Amino acid sequence: MKNILRRLVLFYVGFSTYITIEVLFHSRMKMFEMGWSYIASGIMGAAAFMILDMFNNNISWDIELQYQMIVGGIVVTLIEFLVGIVSVFVFHVHMWDYSNLKFNLYGVICPQFFIFWVLLSAVAILLADVINYYVFNEGPRPYYIIFGKKFSFIER
Repeated sequence: MKNILRRLVLFYVGFSTYITIEVLFHSRMKMFEMGWSYIASGIMGAAAFMILDMFNNNISWDIELQYQMIVGGIVVTLIEFLVGIVSVFVFHVHMWDYSNLKFNLYGVICPQFFIFWVLLSAVAILLADVINYYVFNEGPRPYYIIFGKKFSFIER
């Protein structure tokens, strides 16, 4: 039961975070202008968050955070590519369109957003660890190695 609840919380956090980012991006950060998103985008965010958490729970904590972030960026970009291709070529819906950005692939992925996903992966990794360690009392105290230096959370 605890594991199901943990997964539901992770799903909700990934879903709502991705939707929030997309709505803010589409509103161009202007006050009182409407942003928008798709439910499929939230599901994508939830899937990415849960995959990153699963990956993070099954690798050595001694892998430097920046390498984990790159893996996270790859995971999100692959999900974005698969969903984007299906969206555009099967359903003929452009949930997002990167075609105006340099080096894009079919308008569904681009290097600029890969870099953004790499950076956002750090937040996802830390947030998933906070949820697992503090909310669900799972696992040992998380620690991270960043450029050879070790950092950890405070004790529960």
